[in-house]
Amino acid sequence: MNIIDIEEIGWKTSEYEDSYLDGEIHQHMVKVATYVKLGSGHVHSPKKVEDDGLATSDTQYIGAYEYAPGGWISDHIHSNAEQWYYIINGQATMKVGSEEKLSNVGTIVFIPRNTIHSYRVVGDEPLRILNVATFFSDAPSITTMAK
Repeated sequence: MNIIDIEEIGWKTSEYEDSYLDGEIHQHMVKVATYVKLGSGHVHSPKKVEDDGLATSDTQYIGAYEYAPGGWISDHIHSNAEQWYYIINGQATMKVGSEEKLSNVGTIVFIPRNTIHSYRVVGDEPLRILNVATFFSDAPSITTMAK
């Protein structure tokens, strides 16, 4: 499937959940949907990729994240990946490096590799973002909490 209606792809969980990195909460009150996943030939992918009908790419991941009001993702870094977010619904305080801005529907956020970034939902509406991540093949990308 290469032409994707994001409303037809289900969330991996029906409820908002916390996710953990290095034993700490990394994402608070989040749901995730995957639209395009990394293929089995990529260093970041499992050795065997199930044929689940999703599109695959050698270098990119595309998915969506939805955070409940009060949700957030902690300051973190991807060592060998670049990302961009597009806000589909809601608003959040987005942080990339030293720049921080209240952002709404239609905002595009670019995160260069090795750059601290995070966000926090603002208001009573859930935040839904489209996330496109490009992984470079010269080395694995490691996600770490920013200290």
